[in-house]
Amino acid sequence: MSHVSLTKDLHHAARRARGKQAGSTRKARDQALARFARYLWDAGFQIHTTGQVREKHIRAWVTDLRGRGRTARTVANSLAHVRTALEGIGRRAFADRLANAQLGVAGASRAGTKAPLAPEQFEAFLAAARAVDPGVAMVLELQREFGLRAQEGVRSVDSLADWERALASAGGDGFVLVIHGTKGGRTRRSPPQDRARALDVVRRARAMCRGSGGKLVRKPDLKTAMQRYSNVTRRIGMEGGQAPHCLRYTYAVEHLLRMKAEGLSRGEAAAAVSTYLGHGDGRGRYVEQVYGQALC
Repeated sequence: MSHVSLTKDLHHAARRARGKQAGSTRKARDQALARFARYLWDAGFQIHTTGQVREKHIRAWVTDLRGRGRTARTVANSLAHVRTALEGIGRRAFADRLANAQLGVAGASRAGTKAPLAPEQFEAFLAAARAVDPGVAMVLELQREFGLRAQEGVRSVDSLADWERALASAGGDGFVLVIHGTKGGRTRRSPPQDRARALDVVRRARAMCRGSGGKLVRKPDLKTAMQRYSNVTRRIGMEGGQAPHCLRYTYAVEHLLRMKAEGLSRGEAAAAVSTYLGHGDGRGRYVEQVYGQALC
């Protein structure tokens, strides 16, 4: 016997919980639960089912994580995954009792680890990307205009015609529908940073696709296209605090500032931008903490 049986049971339990089933979330959760199961087995807690997990097991794991230098936020995220598994087998009350404060990881900061890119920074990265791979550079332009995640940008080719119509329509609001590559398959309507500039970007992207077999990143499948995107962005120095995800920060902050200037309250602006980013209108406080921390 080994930790494998517990790992499988934890995974099955978590998938029975309410919500929390987006692909990227599930992958991170499965990895965290596998590490939890491996720790329990290596520590001598030879349990095989989620129903056997007790408070002493979780406390021991938290102590081990902190002893290995994991931050309070990392530990809190890992605990959230364990709570999901417990919820999946009807142990929600037990899971709720194991509050972060009780386990010594309360107050973990959710502040974003990145910051918006200044226009001159973005233009420098864009020029470098164009010299290596014009398709990746075009994806970066689309990300800036619409607040897209990396995969959303790479897969946007199937939406470009619709986006052009939405942006060019004199009677429309200029919002585009983001469908492909979204987290959890959730669609959203998002406004561009600058409507005229966004229309130009979309038209250039469509022209590029017509000359490259319907693709922006010229690779045979999504996996290799994403690898190419990641390799190019790292090569030009877009990593760490200046990773491509900073473009979502840029997008969020620009819209927050615009709405503030229009007289919207802080809460109303944050709720709206949350929907633009694909988080839903109930995540306004999260958007303030992560994307808008420089303003808050």
